Amino acid sequence: MPSLAEPDNARPAQNAGGDLAAVILTGGGSTRMGRPKAWLDLGGRPLLLQVARQVRPLVREIVVVAAQDQTLPALDEVTLDDPASSHAPTPCLITVIRDRVPDLGPLPALALGLETIRAAHAFALACDAALVQRAVLQLLARERTRARAVIPLWDGRAQPLVAIYARRLAPDLARLAASGERRLQAILQLTDVQQLAAEQFQGCDPEGVSFRSLNTPGDYAAARAIWASRSDR
Repeated sequence: MPSLAEPDNARPAQNAGGDLAAVILTGGGSTRMGRPKAWLDLGGRPLLLQVARQVRPLVREIVVVAAQDQTLPALDEVTLDDPASSHAPTPCLITVIRDRVPDLGPLPALALGLETIRAAHAFALACDAALVQRAVLQLLARERTRARAVIPLWDGRAQPLVAIYARRLAPDLARLAASGERRLQAILQLTDVQQLAAEQFQGCDPEGVSFRSLNTPGDYAAARAIWASRSDR
């Protein structure tokens, strides 16, 4: 399938991950928040950079899908190495790509991100998913060969932006988007998509903080309180 957009930038970093990528979606309008979510401060860094820090030790490439004219924090401002890792650093590609058509929602953006990655599978995360627990991502990674998509269920809802997808799913997502579909929930209609019950995450994230969305100032305030209370930051 032809590329929908050209990389905005691509540069090497350091990585301890295997054949995994991360696709981070940043192009939402942040209308309920009232200001760009990617730039919101959490622990002294913009949300986007905190998301990259969380997923970084598990992947060999990060693809950020942004709106056409969106300004993003510089990714080289974040420490992408995991100081706790015992692995030797290996190269990681960090790429920013832009939506070809504006305001079409997250489904076309995810299709574009999966089309762009070089790895066989990718985590899909929103730019406000800084509370995602690395153990949740590791659980998803272990399940990735069972289906083309592995999507958690939490609080009775699918969580398609804390999930893992096979690169080979990109054409089907693009076809859904071309038909006019914009909702990520439509992925559940496809074949070979596995949902993981909430009970499977009780051991690694019993409160489900990984699945919190930061849509409003109140959500942001709650996330800051959770972040401040965690001793591993």
